[in-house]
Amino acid sequence: MADTVLRPNAMARTSDLLRGILTANPGVDVFTVGQILDCLGADRTEASLVFFSMPSIVPVPDMPPINGVSTGLLAGQMIAGRKTTSLPKAVLSRRVPRRSLAVAIHALAPVIEAAEKISKPRLRWASCPLARRVIGLLLFILGVAIAFPVIGFDPLHAASVSVISLGLAEQDGLAILLGVVAGLISLALIATSGFTGRILKSKVAKWLRKLARKAGSNALARMCEKRGWTRLAAILRFEWADMLLWWDPERRAPERQEREHAVNDRAAKRSSADERPRTTKRRAVRPTQPALPGALRSKSLLTA
Repeated sequence: MADTVLRPNAMARTSDLLRGILTANPGVDVFTVGQILDCLGADRTEASLVFFSMPSIVPVPDMPPINGVSTGLLAGQMIAGRKTTSLPKAVLSRRVPRRSLAVAIHALAPVIEAAEKISKPRLRWASCPLARRVIGLLLFILGVAIAFPVIGFDPLHAASVSVISLGLAEQDGLAILLGVVAGLISLALIATSGFTGRILKSKVAKWLRKLARKAGSNALARMCEKRGWTRLAAILRFEWADMLLWWDPERRAPERQEREHAVNDRAAKRSSADERPRTTKRRAVRPTQPALPGALRSKSLLTA
């Protein structure tokens, strides 16, 4: 099956581009990062940054762990003044299941749409080319922090990247400044949390122990599967993030679209009916009798 690709509109908003990944490719079960970036557009660096920040904000399983590296690469291109995005083939070939992508997009799209409704072009100096390069340096540092999970504060780093990216997309200097402040606070939290060599060593050891426990549980789950104990294997492999995949946001998508179309049709008919010139009915006016003199009026009353 040939993969359909949505040609992005230069005026389309970030939420529309993210939803368009799914609506323009209804028959694709597994996406590649390259296909997703093609749908977003090579010149929409902000939308790509929002996409790569989603796995840290919404920890959906089966999402490729390349968000920090990709954010750093895109930020480096912003520092260089490039207007288009390009990533290595090792990143572009990574696969993303449709269910995981749909859960992440539908979980963040309402928040992004709410932010887009209140955003407007202001403080244009914060989105000028020189400011973009300075902001790209901050995004690069945040991407490096996200790439190393032992440091911590990944959701806060990713949230600041998303706010900055939305501000750049909407040319909203206030949103950009808010995202920059959030990013600086997240980096300051690392610096003030006693992040010394000893702390780093303990965090690395804790992370390695966690990986060892996970590997041990996976090995035990595989052994249970071989013995036919599938339910016990499922319990051993269970993670709370897997609960997100129980939600299928696209299951009722056709019904929701039909309701939206029906509402739009009724609104269009109502507006056309309001614009149609209305014909006013003229009320029949009874002819009024001329006033009679006093004598004749009393005579006419007597005869009546």
